[in-house]
Amino acid sequence: MSRRKHLTWAQALDAYRTHLEAKRAAERTRHGYLRALSQLRDQVEPLRPGQVRTADLRGYQCDLLSGSASRSGKPLSAGTVARMAAAWRGLFAFLAQEELIGQDPSARLELPRLSKPAPEPALTVPEVQRLLSAAGEREAPYGPRDRAVVELLYSTGLRRNELLDLDLADLDHEQREVVVRSGKGGKGRRNPLTRTAYEAVEVYVTLSRGELDKGRSPALFLNRTGARVGVMYLTDLVKDLAKKARIRKRVTPHTLRRTFATHLLQSGASLRHIQLLLGHARLDTTARYLRVDEEGLRRELLLKHPRERFEV
Repeated sequence: MSRRKHLTWAQALDAYRTHLEAKRAAERTRHGYLRALSQLRDQVEPLRPGQVRTADLRGYQCDLLSGSASRSGKPLSAGTVARMAAAWRGLFAFLAQEELIGQDPSARLELPRLSKPAPEPALTVPEVQRLLSAAGEREAPYGPRDRAVVELLYSTGLRRNELLDLDLADLDHEQREVVVRSGKGGKGRRNPLTRTAYEAVEVYVTLSRGELDKGRSPALFLNRTGARVGVMYLTDLVKDLAKKARIRKRVTPHTLRRTFATHLLQSGASLRHIQLLLGHARLDTTARYLRVDEEGLRRELLLKHPRERFEV
């Protein structure tokens, strides 16, 4: 009981940080959670973690939504507050499980209602072809690098951070695969490369990467200073290429991930195989991701079930 009563915020956050590291949570996830928890600590002190109640969390949540507790003084979006509340839930559930606090004050906390955004539409095959053509227009070493990046995004469906975290050593030339080590939850996988994607990466590595390599980074994709390319590079690259390719849709790196999965589904690939390639832990996540609707399932049944095609 004394341990619970005297648990400080520093002790709680240190223990939770260790827990997240042990779970191999992504670095950006850890940073975001701990930042949100530090803000919570600043808001509720002098209360200790074991003294926080559901009413305290609800009040802080309302203050964030109204803007009275945000650093900018402006109301935060429901999505931002929901992400912060997810960090609170993670911490207090962990502390309760470890018996560092008596009860979890976040267990009965309701999250703000989120409006579902319209899904990013997948690109058509001609649009992808125009995007790839635009990617190779810059002079070496940047043109081959940009072409390899876009080919990899479209042919593997990698998440943005998975692509950015690739090292040169993650290329398996013999099997023509990339080893993805930074999936969600630290779960790795191997993704095969299409012929065109492998050729684009091979051209970049063989002819262009050496011009960018300053001997300081193991990263596969390097910027002009020889460091690993970052999020802004990737976001701006896809946006600029879409403009050059005269694509009117909003195009992001995630658009190419969704396009990869959608084109595989349209070509007859199974949801199970798409799930493995995307790195989804659950099949229903893949189904929701691709928005497989009831009419689509009905069409698949009527077209492919043996009893609909011939007598057995």
